[in-house]
Amino acid sequence: MKLSLLLWGLAVKLRKTSRNNAKLQSLLNTRTASIRIGTEDQTVGRLFVFSKGHIFTQSGAKGGADLKMVWKDPDTAYKAMTSSDPESASHALERGDLRLEGDLTVAQWFGHVIRTIKPAGPQTAPIEAVAVIGLGKMGSGLAHNIQRGGFPLTVFNRTAAKAKPFLDKGAILASSPKEAASHADIIVSSLMDDASIRNLVTAPDGVLAGLKPGSIHLCATTISPDMAREMVRLHDDHGCHFVSGAVVGRPDAAMAGELITFLAGEKESIARCMPVCETYSSSVMVMGKEPSLANYAKLSVNYVAVSCMALMGQIYSYGDAVGITREFYGRLFEASFSNPILKMYAAKIRDQEFETGVGFELSGGLKDVKLMLAASDETSQSFDYAPMIIEKMEQAAAAGFEHSDWSVFTRTPD
Repeated sequence: MKLSLLLWGLAVKLRKTSRNNAKLQSLLNTRTASIRIGTEDQTVGRLFVFSKGHIFTQSGAKGGADLKMVWKDPDTAYKAMTSSDPESASHALERGDLRLEGDLTVAQWFGHVIRTIKPAGPQTAPIEAVAVIGLGKMGSGLAHNIQRGGFPLTVFNRTAAKAKPFLDKGAILASSPKEAASHADIIVSSLMDDASIRNLVTAPDGVLAGLKPGSIHLCATTISPDMAREMVRLHDDHGCHFVSGAVVGRPDAAMAGELITFLAGEKESIARCMPVCETYSSSVMVMGKEPSLANYAKLSVNYVAVSCMALMGQIYSYGDAVGITREFYGRLFEASFSNPILKMYAAKIRDQEFETGVGFELSGGLKDVKLMLAASDETSQSFDYAPMIIEKMEQAAAAGFEHSDWSVFTRTPD
């Protein structure tokens, strides 16, 4: 009974909040989805349907949905859903008290919806000033959402013209990373690789020269675990903090605030970074105390993606050789992979469309796969595909495709 009332109350709150909460309205307009929350024995449940900003709901634990959230029993569900712990659902998944069936991207989106309708807690400290360094394809999306989230914003980019959209809305333009850091409590770096991050931090006009004691460097760049450990040492010596905040998603997801973020670092620093990360993320997952854990996690997730690309390329080549149409395999992959990102890559590889909609270039992908292999070599030594992928990527780069979409290494030679 308590769980039924709780689910009914959730439906009422969603509808009421959607009328006067602009952030929730914007979020609801981004997706059409159905979610059924219920118990394993199907005695209690409710269906939520989101369509074009509208919310429809009815009781019932039986039936289909894009996503099913299946709880062990009513009492477990009620305790977790009313808990003050923001990670209660994650803990329930780890314990096996909650099972997710269907499209997991809907689960990430729904988590963002729930966080949006939760009342803000008491303001115990002033909003922290944020600096974003690097306004490329990903960094501009991060800065857009951080600024929209109400944080005082300073920006720095080597090409200053890219800062104009943020300056028009009140941001400060810094003349150097040092100056950007001096304005901020938290700096967010979105650059290219280990070398760019090391230079950003250690240069005479770098962030360590400007960071105030106690400030935080939140690194959203895909870097090696070794570099994360080096960054911890450098920041500790300076009296400030380093947090790895590796992100998963393409530039359009960054702009829409739908990235997945892996956070790792000291507990107090994570707590301070969380409100910033939530502005551009549909899901924020805390990996642990050691910042390198976030980088290990990011590399493993990208390894799944790049391995699937390699597999799809192999299958299309096989079909081309034996006379099976690409349309056949296209339908097969679309049915097999519910993740929309994989569906997008399936279409790109099927049509060999590597020059339009380039979100992540081959040069960046090659760097990441080398990081993946290095991480595997020092740990499990299990990423068997990586050497082959690296070889193919290097061949594609040598053929002039380094600025094409990173899936171009699956291209069938002319």
